[in-house]
Amino acid sequence: MPAPTTPFQPYAAVHKQTNGPGDARPTSLQIIEDSNLVGKLSSKTILITGCSAGIGVDTARALYETGAKLLLTARDIPKLTKIIDDIVANATHNKSGPRPEAIEIHLDSLASVRQGAETVKSKSGGRLNILIANAGVMAAPLGKTAEGFESQIGTNHFAHFLLFQLLKASLLQTAKDSGTLSRVITVSSSGHRMSSVRFDDMFWDKDPSSYNKWLGYGQSKTANVWMANAIHRRYADKGLIGLSLHPGAILTTDLKRHMVPEDYAPFGDMALFEKMSKSASQGAATTVWVAVSPHFDDIANGGRYLDDVGESGPVPEGAGVGDGGYAGWAYEAEGEERLWGVSCRAVGVEDERA
Repeated sequence: MPAPTTPFQPYAAVHKQTNGPGDARPTSLQIIEDSNLVGKLSSKTILITGCSAGIGVDTARALYETGAKLLLTARDIPKLTKIIDDIVANATHNKSGPRPEAIEIHLDSLASVRQGAETVKSKSGGRLNILIANAGVMAAPLGKTAEGFESQIGTNHFAHFLLFQLLKASLLQTAKDSGTLSRVITVSSSGHRMSSVRFDDMFWDKDPSSYNKWLGYGQSKTANVWMANAIHRRYADKGLIGLSLHPGAILTTDLKRHMVPEDYAPFGDMALFEKMSKSASQGAATTVWVAVSPHFDDIANGGRYLDDVGESGPVPEGAGVGDGGYAGWAYEAEGEERLWGVSCRAVGVEDERA
């Protein structure tokens, strides 16, 4: 649901003037420290996708300090294992928490998602408090997943949609058993404002020559927002809420590996854009805040789109690519429901409202 007239933005003051990575904006670890949650979430189980690079690493690093049981996914397990070694060896506060578990999932293959979900169930004992759909690709050239989906919406949305469906029972049962809300958090982007979902040719099958990598990215990030909104609408009364977020502009991660110089044109003045950009840890701060903040223990605060460690409002007129705010279609219930049906059919699960 859209943010209230006065959005909850506890870190608004330090976001008013930015000076690039490492400025006064909070890091993911600071969120844990400010929330007084070091070592205090040992009863929680958290699954995070995409933890071999980028903000997924910093999300896991901060949440490790809470003592929660972490299940981390990646394609490259040797790389993820080294990252887990580093998280454990270099923890700031948590010197005795459970070692995070590494789970192999290739998000461009639904078969791999299904296999990974079974591993999650086995390693978690069926308990799951929080699912963070963090992994993603950006500005990729036209490509297809194993199932024939355009690669960006296939990886960023359909794979996570199936993962949620396969773990939904665990999330709901954990909420029931614990008496606390479970959370599904989708890492979207301000890039969702580049495109709504292109239902008429979602995979560019009709006209491959018209493919635009930013429209592909934009529709996949809109799909992330819509998925979270639809989860909240369908399951909040059963103890499961959905939330989506924009982590901010981060120029230091592998997410931009597909970009060429001309792809930066939409960002305008790069000197100004770089001052707005964040470090990976600052980018992970919003995810971590959404995962642990007691603000979201209130069911009325679910279904929100977040950025800059706070609730976001509509995009201001004249906002740049890196600015916060959600598009006019971000809370389009008809589109959300249509995408839900399309997604159920695409990944082979039953639409509970069909």
